[in-house]
Amino acid sequence: MKFLLLISQLLISTCSSQTSPQLTYSTPENEGVSSDSIIRVSALMQKYVDDSKLPGMIAMVSRHGKIIYNENFGSMDDGKTMQSDAIFRIASMTKPITSVAIMILYDEGRFQLDDPVSKYIPEFNHLKVFSGIDEHGMKLTDPVRPMTIRNLLMHTSGLASGGEDNPVDSVYRAVELSDGTLKDMILKLAGIPLLYQPGTRWNYSRSSDVLAYLVEVISGKRYDVFLKERIFDPLKMEDTGYTLPAEKLERVMNVYAPHDSGGISAI
Repeated sequence: MKFLLLISQLLISTCSSQTSPQLTYSTPENEGVSSDSIIRVSALMQKYVDDSKLPGMIAMVSRHGKIIYNENFGSMDDGKTMQSDAIFRIASMTKPITSVAIMILYDEGRFQLDDPVSKYIPEFNHLKVFSGIDEHGMKLTDPVRPMTIRNLLMHTSGLASGGEDNPVDSVYRAVELSDGTLKDMILKLAGIPLLYQPGTRWNYSRSSDVLAYLVEVISGKRYDVFLKERIFDPLKMEDTGYTLPAEKLERVMNVYAPHDSGGISAI
């Protein structure tokens, strides 16, 4: 069985679950799937809602290019039933889209995967690497090898995330990396040591943010414009992007988080 994640749900700040016009409906049996197995999908999805683990969701199964299952569960907020055209914030699922964008440029021969990042972002030419703490503060050393674009794609760049308990992450939090433009973030990162030597370990990090800036530098277009022109518009992802027209606000799903007393609540 092939599970279809709706293309329009996969991105950035907002996205929609509207059915693709290329897909038609069929029955499970016509496409070689047991209806009993589909019924179990409904039971599982509903249990997440009943147990207050998720407020609501949209589930779809497609096989042979035909939709054999499409149901809504739960609610978008405290008083609104989940709608089939709901728009979701997808947070870190933005990262795969950023990787697609940079690989479009790779396919066009605009860079090589093992190019040093500093070739395109000269601010990274003088990065140091954190090597410990002494009485004077952080000890720093030179990189053994430069950070590459491949390292960014694999989260082996040496960059930190800002969410861990170590001196480098503490600096990330202090300088508020998320404030300002991508260029502002790059300038801040250029003055902070790497957490480890590039290519030596994996670490969930700001690597994808740097890739987004590379899209701008290499393409000559603003990151969100490149995504729209090269990915969203060609794929007819009409509800995907970083901005949302006022007329679509009522379709936006609330953001929920675990509650201290159990369950979840809107934030």
